[in-house]
Amino acid sequence: MKNALSTLLVSAFVVATIGCGQQAGQEAEQQDAATQPKDTAKASARPAHWGYDGEDGPAHWASLSETYNLCGNGTSQSPINIEKSAATGGITWKLDYKPTSLRIAHNEHMDEIIDNGHTIQVTVDEGSTFTFGDKTFQLKQFHFHTPSEHTIDGKNMPMEMHMVHQSEDGSLAVVGVLFKEGTTPNENFKKIISHLPNAKGESKHLKEDSIDLKIHMPADNYAYHYSGSLTTPPCSENVQWLVLRDQVSLSPDQVKAFSSRIGPNNRPTQALNTRKIQLDDLKATVLPNKP
Repeated sequence: MKNALSTLLVSAFVVATIGCGQQAGQEAEQQDAATQPKDTAKASARPAHWGYDGEDGPAHWASLSETYNLCGNGTSQSPINIEKSAATGGITWKLDYKPTSLRIAHNEHMDEIIDNGHTIQVTVDEGSTFTFGDKTFQLKQFHFHTPSEHTIDGKNMPMEMHMVHQSEDGSLAVVGVLFKEGTTPNENFKKIISHLPNAKGESKHLKEDSIDLKIHMPADNYAYHYSGSLTTPPCSENVQWLVLRDQVSLSPDQVKAFSSRIGPNNRPTQALNTRKIQLDDLKATVLPNKP
């Protein structure tokens, strides 16, 4: 089957939703030859074309390839609807994020699980981490969905950012940031918006520009935590999800700038089943920038 490989090279800084390299627009016939440690490994994750509508849409992902079986049969799938009243007390996670240069790409397909297809993605520099217990997750990339994939009390937000992290054993953790419409443009996102790729497969590396996403991670913040999955094929499970309780404001024009390029690209919410949602404490540690 035809496989569109999109690869981005990793650069320096912070933010959040896993490692990804992308080389856009290259197609080849190939079989899924890699194995996945603990359901999350770097395997060729796109043996079949998928999308967000029609016969390639979310309702049909599981039938497109055996590799996508969990998209239809998994019991711990993402995204979910988060009911505020259902959240119970949780635990503490530590975030240590640093600024990053901008490597922006418009991905049409994904090559590895740690890459994300059909979105605007920013690959980040090394050094930003996410610690839970004795396990450390490295921030690899962040990307966007419009409208949001997670819902709060049944309501979608205009946009959602996924900050993807991966640990040494291949485990994945994603921090979801929900965006709401405000009256004032978000200064931190102006740089991304002004350099959005014009077409699928296009990428840009802005060495002189950097962004600091610690703005979105207050020293004391809370997140809804649950065990879920990737929200794109192959829908691998055992992914730790933290969806920030507090939302970030973008102006209507800024939301439109993203949605006009990538939306709609959100998977519908999935059944919670027996899972529980916890309200966890996020402790953000921001170190001084290096000269």
